[in-house]
Amino acid sequence: MKISPLVIYASLLSFIGLLFISSSSLFEAEKTLGDPLFFLKKQLIWIVLGFICLFITSKIKLDFFVNNSFRLYLLSLLPLIAVLIPGIGTKILGARRWIDFGFINFQPSEFFKFSSIIFFSYLFSLPEKRNLKNLALYLGIPLILIVLEPNLSTAVMIAAIVISIYYLSGAEITSLFSAGLIITIFSFILVIISPYRLARVKTLLNQQTDQNLNYHSQQLILSLGSGGLTGKGFANSDNKYKFLPKISTDSILAIIGEETGFIGLALISYLFLLLISRLIRISQITNQNFEKLLLGGIACWIAYQGLINFAAIVALIPLTGIPFPFIAYGGSSLITIFCALGLAINVEKRHQELLYSKHDPEAKNTHHRHSSHSRH
Repeated sequence: MKISPLVIYASLLSFIGLLFISSSSLFEAEKTLGDPLFFLKKQLIWIVLGFICLFITSKIKLDFFVNNSFRLYLLSLLPLIAVLIPGIGTKILGARRWIDFGFINFQPSEFFKFSSIIFFSYLFSLPEKRNLKNLALYLGIPLILIVLEPNLSTAVMIAAIVISIYYLSGAEITSLFSAGLIITIFSFILVIISPYRLARVKTLLNQQTDQNLNYHSQQLILSLGSGGLTGKGFANSDNKYKFLPKISTDSILAIIGEETGFIGLALISYLFLLLISRLIRISQITNQNFEKLLLGGIACWIAYQGLINFAAIVALIPLTGIPFPFIAYGGSSLITIFCALGLAINVEKRHQELLYSKHDPEAKNTHHRHSSHSRH
C-alpha cells in the first residue's frame, strides 16, 4: 500500500517545525515557564494527535460529512458563542479567542475553518443553493462572532477561503464582486473604528511613525536579512535570545530565515507548493463537485495562511497572529489541518488508480492491460 504524498509532505513540514521549535523556544520556555522543553513536548503531542485525527477522517466515508455538513456547521457555531461568555472563554491580551480545557487551549475559530470548508463545499455543490443570499446568511453570523472576540484577521481569512470555494463552484462574477466588496468595506470600517488596528496600519505604511508599535516587524526583517543566502546555521540565531518576542509562533519563520537563509525558506516553500499542487491534482481527477470544492478549500486554507506569514515577516502586511501551517507552535490549527488532510486522503484513495495512471506511464499501461483482459 502506497503512502500518500500528502502524508509525506505534512510529515516533513511538521518535522521541520519541531526542529526549529526545539532550537528557538528553549530560552523562551525556560524564561517564562521554567521548562526549556515545554513548547517542544506540547508540539510533539499535537503532531501525534494530528496524525491520529488524519487517520480517523481518512477512514470515515465522505457521505457522513456530506449528510452531516449542516449539523457540523451548527456544532462549530456553539464554541464561537461560548468563547465570548466570561468564565468560559479565556481572555488573553484583551481578546477572548480560547477555551481552556486545562490540558489544551482550544481555539473555536480554527474548528470553524475546518467545518466551514465542509459545509460550504456541500452547499455550493448544489446549483440551487449557490447564491449570494446563502453566502451572506451562513458566513455573516460566524464572522460577526469571530470579530467580537476580537479576531479580524481570522475572520478575513475564513471569508477568503469561503469566497474562494464560492468562486470555484462557478458562481457569477457579479456575486463574487459583491461579496468581495462587502468584506472589504466591512474590514475597512473595523480598522477605522479601532485605534489599535488603525495604528498598526499607519505604522506599516510609515515605518518611522511609531518605533514601539513597529518594533516586532523591524526585528523580523533584521533577523530575516541577517540570514543571507545560506543562513548562520541551525540553532545559531542571535535574535531569538534578545529581540524577538513570540519566538515559536509569530517569529518562527524569521528564525528559520536567519538560521537557514534564503535556501532554507525556498525549500520550505517548495514543500508547501508540492502539498498544495497535490491537493489541486486530486481535485482535477474527481468528477464530484463536493470533492472538487472540498479539496480546493483545503488548498486555499494552507496557501493563504502560508502567504500571510511570508508577507508579515517582510512587513508587507501587519502581523496577524495567524499560525504558519505545520511549522509554528500551536495545537488547534495543527490538528484541524491534519483533519482536513485526512478528508483529502479519503478522496485520493477513492480515485487512486486513476490518479496514479494519469501521471505514471507504467501504471497507465498496466491499467490498459487490465482493462483489455476484462473485456476479453
